[in-house]
Amino acid sequence: MLSQVARLETEHQRQQSAGVRVQRVTLTDTRSLAGFYAADWARKVTRVGEMNFPDVARRLSLSTGPLLEVAIRADGSLRDVRILRSSGNAELDRAAQRIVKLAAPYPPFPDNLRQQADLLRIESPWRFDPVGRVRAR
Repeated sequence: MLSQVARLETEHQRQQSAGVRVQRVTLTDTRSLAGFYAADWARKVTRVGEMNFPDVARRLSLSTGPLLEVAIRADGSLRDVRILRSSGNAELDRAAQRIVKLAAPYPPFPDNLRQQADLLRIESPWRFDPVGRVRAR
């Protein structure tokens, strides 16, 4: 049953993405238009994350956080946020997803980026410092 659900979800996502120009970017990309957009995105979610810092992060002392993939449409709306690698704590993983959703919507793509992509997938490792700092790096 679970494999059927997974197959249906994959098929649904494939159909939704048909004809959509997707560009993937990491926060280490400092040269492309998508990289500049992703850096601005990271600053916004960091600010929102520090204003909404999860209590669970203060209690835990983890050396790693979740690895997220965030999909943003050209109009700045959030399509989805997925956990690519868990922090090892489901509550902390959900807190990172919640922060991304709280920070939405994001600015629309600049015209020159809009000419290249309809959807931007940003891969971002997260870190919650017990002192109340968030790093999407």
